[in-house]
Amino acid sequence: MGRKAAPSAPGGHYHHLDALRAVFMLGGVFVHASTLGDDPFFHGIAYASGLFRMADFFLISGFLSAMLVGKYGPSRTVHRRLASVGIPFLCTLVLFNPTALWLSYNFHNPDVSFLDFLRGNIVPEPVGELRWPLQLWFLMVLLAYALCTPAAVSVISRLVASSLYRRATTGRLRVMATIISLVIVTTILIRGGYRAAVTPVIGSDPLDLPVEETLDFLPFFLLGVLLYLDRRRILPSFQRPAPILLAVAGVLLLAANQDWGGVLTSSTGLVLSRTLFTIAITATLFALASRLVPGPRPAVRYLSDASYTVYLFHYFWIYAIATLLSLDPSLRWPQMLLVTALTFGVTLAIHHFVILRSPFLRKIFNGKFPVDGRRGTGRPAAGPLTTAAGTADSELTQPLRWLPRAEQLDPERTQHLRWAP
Repeated sequence: MGRKAAPSAPGGHYHHLDALRAVFMLGGVFVHASTLGDDPFFHGIAYASGLFRMADFFLISGFLSAMLVGKYGPSRTVHRRLASVGIPFLCTLVLFNPTALWLSYNFHNPDVSFLDFLRGNIVPEPVGELRWPLQLWFLMVLLAYALCTPAAVSVISRLVASSLYRRATTGRLRVMATIISLVIVTTILIRGGYRAAVTPVIGSDPLDLPVEETLDFLPFFLLGVLLYLDRRRILPSFQRPAPILLAVAGVLLLAANQDWGGVLTSSTGLVLSRTLFTIAITATLFALASRLVPGPRPAVRYLSDASYTVYLFHYFWIYAIATLLSLDPSLRWPQMLLVTALTFGVTLAIHHFVILRSPFLRKIFNGKFPVDGRRGTGRPAAGPLTTAAGTADSELTQPLRWLPRAEQLDPERTQHLRWAP
């Protein structure tokens, strides 16, 4: 079928998912820059991001997690994921988040010293985002998903093998109808069960942990697992443009947001319309990415690698730069755009000139560990979303430092390894 079909074909490297993952990670800088002030343009970016960005990120995470189980086996996959996600989470949480929270507090509220902030000597109802995980909440969600990945793969594997599922996924229309039904039903069951059984007991969000976010995005993580386990049949059908579905979902979402009446105006209607829109735009984005990134791209590889560093450090630098520029919450989009650009510049420079040059820093901030040379305990998985190092430790970045064995290396990709630091 030609080289352009390789990303979607079984046995190929899914380069377009690397590109999408990098875009979703880097987009967080714009989203969190919107917390600096009250600007319609940046708040529009944040709203649009909330419709699909993190849901799609966790979908790709589920896709890769299922691949890791097939490659390394359940136990080793959990250990690798806990290390590659947990270590950067703890290091950033301890070393950067306290200062980032303090800068955010002082930007939106009367200034206090760092020690007074740590002691809790602040105004009774402070303004601004002060949840202790800040942008790291997504790593906490990934850690929870890492623990449930083996069970998810086991259950969904049985579903994929059933005759009913096979009949329900014959043809594009049936594939999309089945995916929509599964995601919506799972969303209803998870959200309804949480609100009925859990919220009355422990509260809506105990200790500011991202409990609701973990449950909200779980259907998309499970969809990613499904897309990998049945990638030969439903992935090519899913990642095709869906203009009619996107238009219908857009109208339903608009009706829900504008209170045009009917069941859509309820909270359940809004959730379901957003879920339908997310599925529609995800299929479109996957299709667009597969056409724009049909094969390996050095720039995509580099940005995919750098996106983890940018995401971990960007919240701190957004407020540090805004403070250094003596800005205040009355700023508008030109100043927000300036802070965003400077944040990209500083965090990319940190990645290029500091993180990449230190194996230790790549371990504690990027979750990159050298290949140990041992073969996986599970059966090899077809069509792996492998990285240049052949390990796929983290779905967030592509390791560029450690080379695979010669028999694992794709000859067409050797020319791009010159980008390795």
